[in-house]
Amino acid sequence: MKKHRSPLFHILCLSLLLCLLAPAALPEEPAAISPAPFGPTSLTMTFMGDCIIGSEEKSRKLPESFDTAIQDEGYAWPFSGVQHILSADDLSVINLEGVLKDDRAGREEGKLHWFRGPTDFAQILPAGSIELAGLANNHVRDYGNAGRRTTKKALEDNGIPYFGYGDLYVWEKDGLKIGFGGIRETTFRQKPNLPGEEIQQLKEQGCHYIVYTIHAGKEYDNHHNKLQTRMAHEIIDAGADLIIGAHPHVVQGIEQYNNGLIVYSLGNFVFGGNLKLTEFEAFMVQVRLDFDGTALRETTLTLIPVFTTGSRPANDFRPIPAEGEDKARILQRIQDDSELEIADVMRFPAGAAE
Repeated sequence: MKKHRSPLFHILCLSLLLCLLAPAALPEEPAAISPAPFGPTSLTMTFMGDCIIGSEEKSRKLPESFDTAIQDEGYAWPFSGVQHILSADDLSVINLEGVLKDDRAGREEGKLHWFRGPTDFAQILPAGSIELAGLANNHVRDYGNAGRRTTKKALEDNGIPYFGYGDLYVWEKDGLKIGFGGIRETTFRQKPNLPGEEIQQLKEQGCHYIVYTIHAGKEYDNHHNKLQTRMAHEIIDAGADLIIGAHPHVVQGIEQYNNGLIVYSLGNFVFGGNLKLTEFEAFMVQVRLDFDGTALRETTLTLIPVFTTGSRPANDFRPIPAEGEDKARILQRIQDDSELEIADVMRFPAGAAE
């Protein structure tokens, strides 16, 4: 007698046949990872000194104030004199002194100067081709923790990352990772091991090169002091490749230490806090890194002397390059605080230091 199969039996057989004929499921593709560079790669970073993107309360409404200049000239004004330099590099970095905050609440007492710009002044940075801000300085807390928070938020809202004073940043381009950290002199005295701990964190994130800023030294002293030297040397010994110094408000020397480079002070740059300047000379430094794969092959420093204003002795808050005898004089000031020979272009092959 012929057996009759139930409809359920036929359905199960058909399901089994479809499973056998179906292609094997493909594994999910891994998340995109920036490939390690192969062959020659170069990156160019430009560093500038102390930038105050604001005014003191007592001078904010004066016709000659920074706030008035921005109102009259627009957000692009402060960096327009060097825009041709900044727009041609890969990364432009400033030391942002002061606070971005829309009111004066929370001002810390006991200071000589308080620097503040409204939060919309954060737009000055992208308008000027500035891509990164260092916050390791003595004015980021002029308006307490509230001011520090509003400053960070204003930068974030305008696409400007920041580093220093406990924050680290990793910039990546063409598969290469450059790490940034920074510390104040007072913090270093309390926690001398902190830079080493932060540098280790950056290395664990895969950084191929580390920049660390120090905010230290005696104001308006043309020579770096023993503490600046100690800080810079210990931070390089901890694994940093480049030290950029700020705070003295004048230019200071350059040193090659072991396999690291130290720029002790760039001087001021866009300096909105003071209407009557006593110091006009500074310099920018462009750092070109040439890699072979992930191995650093050579570092080139290009020194660009500048005046912090184009209308001396008035402060128009717009730095311009120095030329001719002025350029030579600023380079000589750097030389006077340096043991190595200073030139406007200086090349350092990797591993050449003793």
